[in-house]
Amino acid sequence: MIDQRLTSRVLLLGCACLLLLADCRGVQEAAIEDVETGTQLSEFRMISLTGRRDGDRLPVQVVFEAGSSQLRMNLQFRIGVPTRLESGGYSFEQAAGTLQGRVRERSVTFLGGQSDNPSLGGVFELLSIEGVPLYKVTLPTSEVKRPVSGAPTMAPSH
Repeated sequence: MIDQRLTSRVLLLGCACLLLLADCRGVQEAAIEDVETGTQLSEFRMISLTGRRDGDRLPVQVVFEAGSSQLRMNLQFRIGVPTRLESGGYSFEQAAGTLQGRVRERSVTFLGGQSDNPSLGGVFELLSIEGVPLYKVTLPTSEVKRPVSGAPTMAPSH
């Protein structure tokens, strides 16, 4: 009788753990949303997240593509508690033309030390020239790869 109860509890606990893990692992994908219509621009895929940490600074370039359209975000973070977007700009090339403007943070997640590639994620708004949010960009926490060439870098601060 005791063995049967113990077995049932262990089985129930195991199932609960599996359900919890399945719920928590929900891998979020990078996404772009039109703020005015609430429409996801699902054809866009994040193709790169590059940058190189220099002390308490992290310049990052994020690139999304869909066919011949491209969104390029150049972001400058100051690492601290909390890590903040210090400045940011974007260029969004689409068939209808090119939009450019500032990027504003809604939230930032930063993980990483000095010796390894950091990870970065968050939610950002692409602003019109007037400062009105046009698009919301969601980045899942992902490793920031070191740039090969052409990505933003900073001169050492020392």
